[in-house]
Amino acid sequence: MSVLVAAAFFALLSAIGAFGYYAYLTYRRNRWMQEIFDVQQIDIIEDHSSKFEKMFKLKLTRAGLSKKQLIEVALAGVIGGGALVVLIFILDLSFFMNMLLALAALSMAVGTAPLYLEEQISARIKRIEEDLSIFIDLLIIILEGGGGLNNAIDQVTRDGASVIRRDLLEESKLFKNEYVTYSSEIAYDNLIRRTGSDAIATIVNFMRLSEETGIGVKTVFENQSREIKEQEMLMIEKKAAMMNVNLTLIMFLFILPAMIAMIAFPISADALMSGL
Repeated sequence: MSVLVAAAFFALLSAIGAFGYYAYLTYRRNRWMQEIFDVQQIDIIEDHSSKFEKMFKLKLTRAGLSKKQLIEVALAGVIGGGALVVLIFILDLSFFMNMLLALAALSMAVGTAPLYLEEQISARIKRIEEDLSIFIDLLIIILEGGGGLNNAIDQVTRDGASVIRRDLLEESKLFKNEYVTYSSEIAYDNLIRRTGSDAIATIVNFMRLSEETGIGVKTVFENQSREIKEQEMLMIEKKAAMMNVNLTLIMFLFILPAMIAMIAFPISADALMSGL
């Protein structure tokens, strides 16, 4: 049995090492190709790669990460998994615990990069949507002053760094460049795919509607800003309503047992003393 366990652990360690070596070779090959052709793809307008590569690039864009950064995270997961495998041979544990460590090592080596990527995507979407109402309000102020949409986006992108985070500013800059260089449909589609935000998609759909119906884009922005603020207020009200429930739960779990103990222990002590 010990020989089979050792063989299984050796096979697992070999698989983790092979995965890390393959990731390193892929990174080197991509870096060499980039140095040879000196091409930086900042958009997804014309991409002839496979479906998996397109999806991978799209997720990297939504997460705001480079391929190098994700490879570093993946290598960290592989190293952590390898460290857990080493513990199997160092510690004298049971067969069940060894299998648990092996499963944890495999999960860490394989799942660290995907989980980190999905977490970064969610965090970036949240940052963009949190700054969206401020961004729209600034656009409305410039549009009310007589400026055009392109000038408004340029002004906010250039001077809004003190109140708006980098993610939304970069997206607005890319959107403006594509809006001027290509057609509006390409700019709209790329903005939705790059961000992955439902709020951005809603605004873009209303901007398309404004082009078709002739409604001013300022009116669209005002309505969307009002809806975003109403949703934010609704979320605050929900959190405030849940706070009472959480406080009640904390009181029943921690405070109430302590109060009962403070009352019950002296009474029980007096009863025991009187019985003696």
